[in-house]
Amino acid sequence: MDDLKTPVARLARLFRDARDKWKAKALERQKRLRAAQVRIRDLEQSRAYWKGRALAAEEQDAKSDTAAKTPVEDEDDIPPQWGTPVAHHHHALEVMQLSLQLFLHASLGCRGVSGVLQQFAAFLPLSVPAYTTVLNWSHRLGLAVLQRPLPRCDDWIFILDQTIALGEYKCLVVLGIPASRLSQCGFSPSHHDMTVLAVEITAHSTGLWVEAVLQRVAARAGNPVQIVSDHGSDVRKGIALFCQQAPSVVATYDISHAVATQLKAHWRDDPHWQAFSKQAGTTLSAYQQTDLAFLLPPRQRTKARYMAVEAQIDWAQRLLAYHDRGDFSAIGRPCVFSAQAWVHLRQTRGLSAVNPLRPLIGHRYDSRQALCAALRAQAASAGDDLHDAFWRLADRSYARFLEAFEWIFAYREVVPLWAQTIGVSKTVQTTLKTQGLSSATPARLKAKLAAPAPLPASVAAFQTQLLAQVNEQAAKLPDGAIWLASSDIIESVFGHYKTFTTRGPLKEVGRLVLMIPAFLTALTPQVIREAMTSVRTLDVEQWVETHLGDSMLKRRRQALKPT
Repeated sequence: MDDLKTPVARLARLFRDARDKWKAKALERQKRLRAAQVRIRDLEQSRAYWKGRALAAEEQDAKSDTAAKTPVEDEDDIPPQWGTPVAHHHHALEVMQLSLQLFLHASLGCRGVSGVLQQFAAFLPLSVPAYTTVLNWSHRLGLAVLQRPLPRCDDWIFILDQTIALGEYKCLVVLGIPASRLSQCGFSPSHHDMTVLAVEITAHSTGLWVEAVLQRVAARAGNPVQIVSDHGSDVRKGIALFCQQAPSVVATYDISHAVATQLKAHWRDDPHWQAFSKQAGTTLSAYQQTDLAFLLPPRQRTKARYMAVEAQIDWAQRLLAYHDRGDFSAIGRPCVFSAQAWVHLRQTRGLSAVNPLRPLIGHRYDSRQALCAALRAQAASAGDDLHDAFWRLADRSYARFLEAFEWIFAYREVVPLWAQTIGVSKTVQTTLKTQGLSSATPARLKAKLAAPAPLPASVAAFQTQLLAQVNEQAAKLPDGAIWLASSDIIESVFGHYKTFTTRGPLKEVGRLVLMIPAFLTALTPQVIREAMTSVRTLDVEQWVETHLGDSMLKRRRQALKPT
């Protein structure tokens, strides 16, 4: 060691580096060897699989040749070959049509569709697609509907709105229906009456972007005569910019949102309404896990609350009627003739009248009627004219009811006024949604709302404001035109679309927006065949990459993968 000129520390470092390089090289060779072994195994399995299929095909061909040479005595013995083939597809056209109908219209999940067809396959000669295949067909159908040429006409009515979810993207949907078809559908179009004119996705929604979308749609289909929307900020600005370029277009406010806006303005400063709403929410939170859950008010919406306010008022009316009937047996607590109840009767009726009832103290009864019958059996008139104070002591179900809902008695006088207000709004909405919007609509509404007796001041004020709103929208229409008053159809479309998004782990605007044109189109064999032959899975992936990029779930998995 004394003859070595290289320092020992350097030699140790060199030896360590050489060992680490050798070790890394050995590990790399082991990985390559393992990969080769896996590949060889997979190739052997694939070879065995295809060999088995080839042998089975040869055997089937041999049987077919033998059957062709042998005369068939009974053609009923030949198994039927059911279904119309589609080029480059394994499954028959009828299987595609049935699968899409179950998935898009019957609200079955794609796994549920495969499960249902699996059950049918035991009785019918059906091929069963995988759940991913059903989803793929839906995406291809939706993209095919989006890409096909739009029919051109000069009386389009556009209905547009935006939907949002988790993430940065917003989806703008533009639906259309010719004005000449409104009377055929009773001015309340269904899904199949609508044509999907555009499904656009953006991370930055502005009025300029909405205008650009409308310009593209108008270039493909023709200028509209009317545009109906809910007056969202971006949508309203985009429509205004579009109307500057096309002054003949009439932009109207959806009647459902108009009524909700008027209700909000009418009740915003009403202390009774504000207190009622707050108390209803508090009661719901306090008793939702108790025996009174079946009597609780409906949950208030976090958004567009005044579009569903009718349910709150209807609940209040029904609860007051339930109290007035006096039968609280559904709550499930007994009636007990307690000592306190006996004392109350003695104070109100005298000792001589109630002294015969002493033996009943502490007895339990299933209902008020049973308790009253027992009291009459002891004393002839004891069960008559029992006041509320007595039942508060004797009826434990009633006492439990009062514990949660006694606060509602303070609103007994104003609830009928609220119900009248809702009645006015329902009359206006029903008329406009079933008869359309025209210059004659205000006069027709005044005749329908004419009351035999003067309305309360608050209801009359609301009616006046609402009629002024309708008159403002009707004045925009040309004489003789009867056009659409509501954009409820696009709200229905978004509601149906969300039945698909709620099944996913993350509620984002993703490729499932292709379901909107898919379930709005008629699932005829011709439409399905054209979609499956003109749009490839690769086309869907390219559309998703262009408009959406990687999904939120994919990015989440990449970012939060285990180490």
